[in-house]
Amino acid sequence: MKYIIPALILSIFLHLLILKTYKIKDDVVKDNPSSTKNPKKSDIKYVILKSAVKKVEPKITKPKEEIPKEKVEKKEPVKKLIKEKPIYKKVKKSDIKVAKKREVKKEEVKKTSPKPIEKSEVNPNYTKLNPTKLQKDTLEDFLSTPVQDVKMLDELTQSYIKLYGEEYNSFTKVQKVFLQKNLKDIGRITQKYLRYPDIAVRTRQSGMNIIEFTLYPNGDITHPIITSSSGYETLDENTIQTIEIAYKDYPRPKEPTKIKIYVTYRLY
Repeated sequence: MKYIIPALILSIFLHLLILKTYKIKDDVVKDNPSSTKNPKKSDIKYVILKSAVKKVEPKITKPKEEIPKEKVEKKEPVKKLIKEKPIYKKVKKSDIKVAKKREVKKEEVKKTSPKPIEKSEVNPNYTKLNPTKLQKDTLEDFLSTPVQDVKMLDELTQSYIKLYGEEYNSFTKVQKVFLQKNLKDIGRITQKYLRYPDIAVRTRQSGMNIIEFTLYPNGDITHPIITSSSGYETLDENTIQTIEIAYKDYPRPKEPTKIKIYVTYRLY
């Protein structure tokens, strides 16, 4: 019952639409007589179609102005440039004239006599070095310089001189002056060449040894001897090897002099 009523309404609505469209078609047919099957002759009209022809306006052309003959210049015809081939003539050797060489006048060089140079004796500002005289002068300098008291020296030089003990008093004046002036430098040069052995570093070896050797005026030394050991053979051997390398830079004495220094090994 629920669906019957809406179905009836839809069917009625559809029928109304169909009737309405049918009426509209009938009206269209009546309005258009051409659509009828048997049109009357009176209703037919004949129409003549005229071909649409575009009117083309004629173009107005202005007459050309006549140019006066005076103004018109006649153009000269272009002449083609043709290169003429040069004509070569044979020349005989007899016809060739050779130009004469110009004579060059050599100017005589005037000989000038050099002016006499006045010779003047030049006194040299230097004097030739005499080795014997130089040695005497240096010895005199050593002898002229007084031997200082050990207490007046710096602490480092005093510590080196104490190693000699009473032997220091048996040295000559020249040897004492050399030791007072150069013992500190000899110790400094030795420490510069000193290298800590790798084995001693690994085993933590440290200490001090005293070494002794004789230094000669030509720079040579005797074989170094350890007078006081550090307690380790590696350190003592390293000190001897260091002296055998560093002695070349030591200051040279005027007399053979005994050198006695200490070498310290410290690990920080």
